[in-house]
Amino acid sequence: MNVFVELRAARLTLAAGVMVRALVWGASAALTVVAGAAAVDVATPLSLDVRSRVLGVAIAAGMATFVALGWRDRSVLSARRVALWVEEQFPSLEYALVTAVESGEPRFVQGTSTDRWLVVARRRVARALRTPSAAFAVAVIVLVVLPSGAVARVRSPHAGDSLERRPASRSGRRNRLAPLVAELAPPAYSGQRASTIDEPSDVRALVGTRVTIRGRGDGASVVAIAGPDTLRATTTADRWTVSLAVGTHPLAVRFRDEANARIVALEPIADDAPTVTLVTPPHDSVLRAATGRIALTADAGDDIGLASGAFEYIVSSGEGETFTFRSGTIGATRLAGKTASLTASIRLDSLALKPGDILHLRAVARDGNTVTGPGIGTSETRAIRIARPDEYDSLAVDAAAPSDAEKGAISERMLIMLAEALERQRPRLTRDTLLRESHGIAVDQKKLRRTVGDIVFTRLGGNPSAEESTNDENPQRAKSIAELLQRADSATNRSIDPMDFRGDESPVVAVNKPLLEAYNAMWDASLSLELGEPDRALPHMRRALAAIQRARQAERLYLHGAPPRVVIDLDKARLKGKDKGSSSVRRALTVSDSADNARADRFARIIELAARDPGAAADSLLLLRIDALTGAPAFAAALGDAAQAMRAGKGDVATAALARARRALAGVPVVHDSLGRWGIVP
Repeated sequence: MNVFVELRAARLTLAAGVMVRALVWGASAALTVVAGAAAVDVATPLSLDVRSRVLGVAIAAGMATFVALGWRDRSVLSARRVALWVEEQFPSLEYALVTAVESGEPRFVQGTSTDRWLVVARRRVARALRTPSAAFAVAVIVLVVLPSGAVARVRSPHAGDSLERRPASRSGRRNRLAPLVAELAPPAYSGQRASTIDEPSDVRALVGTRVTIRGRGDGASVVAIAGPDTLRATTTADRWTVSLAVGTHPLAVRFRDEANARIVALEPIADDAPTVTLVTPPHDSVLRAATGRIALTADAGDDIGLASGAFEYIVSSGEGETFTFRSGTIGATRLAGKTASLTASIRLDSLALKPGDILHLRAVARDGNTVTGPGIGTSETRAIRIARPDEYDSLAVDAAAPSDAEKGAISERMLIMLAEALERQRPRLTRDTLLRESHGIAVDQKKLRRTVGDIVFTRLGGNPSAEESTNDENPQRAKSIAELLQRADSATNRSIDPMDFRGDESPVVAVNKPLLEAYNAMWDASLSLELGEPDRALPHMRRALAAIQRARQAERLYLHGAPPRVVIDLDKARLKGKDKGSSSVRRALTVSDSADNARADRFARIIELAARDPGAAADSLLLLRIDALTGAPAFAAALGDAAQAMRAGKGDVATAALARARRALAGVPVVHDSLGRWGIVP
């Protein structure tokens, strides 16, 4: 047989042995990493993030080992190095084989016996594979011996696999509340995917989400206390489950299993109503004739998803004691996604508008909320007025928007329609939904009431918004017509009897008296709406509408030109105004908030408890977080971070979160100068 052929066969055998040995060592290294992580997880549970990286580390270790050993033994591919190895095994060759390989002449090894070259190469490969094979076998045995589920948690980690983990000590099985897994199933309309949380402590989910808490073992003794309700666990295949829905208010669910207890906080995420912006028409206007087409464009957006959108219009017609309304919808369409654009057009000819009519336009969008909604978002309203023929007796006509009284009438009419619709739906609504819808109408009623107050003060020479601030609890707000007129008289430096409406009442008072009556009626209506009683608010709202219409009839003057805008009052700026002799207004002292004081006391007691029982302190932080979500959201967010850090045993993170919570509770620090100012000027 040819010597070079035998040498090539021996080289291929040795090369195969090198490759197999490197592969076995690489596999052993990878299995060792997996087995080590699984063993650590049995003693101390590893987080999902750590276990997700273990498999990548194991593959990288195996590849690195394989490449390193292959590179180290790459000389097996050289025929000269293999010839030297054969010379070492058979000294009788006396370097004849190496000489033949280097020169390429087989005559140097003619008559040489090659029968045992391949046998020796195979024996060398077998000896080289003993150690890596033993290491591989040990790694496999360790993986088999580990508790069930331990290797699976490392091999294919996923959220919710904490129930598959078996601790090394059997004493851990006595507590059925550890570990826990929360499965979240959002409402179908949201389009969100279901998710799973290991060891939940503070669950934030969309309102209407179905939360299923799972634990290990028999749940016969496991109960969950959710507010006034007590839920018992159901058991299936050595797993107990408790299912409940996320409501509109934060809730702390207490789980009990004989001597063990645990708290899971449910924090609802409200589905906001859509936001709508009317792009065109960009402003109110007055038209000479009701002809042509008006383009309508609006942009809508929602935090979860839009369902539909349209443009709504109301036509107010008439004068004197006769006033009628017509309404309709234009460009209704189905929407999808979080943002969308609405486009439509309206022909003025089709509305049969007459001189003096006012066309009110707005855009409306609805989301797909089937749990607490749908949420309805509206844009600002544009008013298009058709001019009357007698308005063109002036040579300089400046297009003006509808008067304040006309705007107030149509706004109050829309609020009455909303309140009437809410009263019709009242038997089918829950108490929370009724209060929420009624509160929304009350907010609009308050805005309209403030607008009426601004009109009265502006007409009487006072400053707009001088009647009241945005705070409804302001002790200085006017509570009656008489008090409002007294303040208007003080603002204009007049000396009139505010309630003297008999005989020769002044024209200013005669014009503003109906608006003041409307203001008072709106105040009573907003109080009833805040209490969720639209039936009691409707009589006051109708009385306010009647008063606004009387105000329209009291003045027959229409503004044909825009008055010049005063940029700056020079007399006031130069301190040349009248001295009314009124004393300065005393600054109200800040009232201590009892709720903040109670939170501060509870927070201090929890800090003291943390040194003795961190677990109980974490539960107390979650309960305090639930109470503070509505009143102090920043404080509640810091408490949630602190509770999670304490459960995870991260002392530094918990300390930083508690310090952040303390700063949020105390508010922004007030800094005073250490040295007083010089002179008498403060």
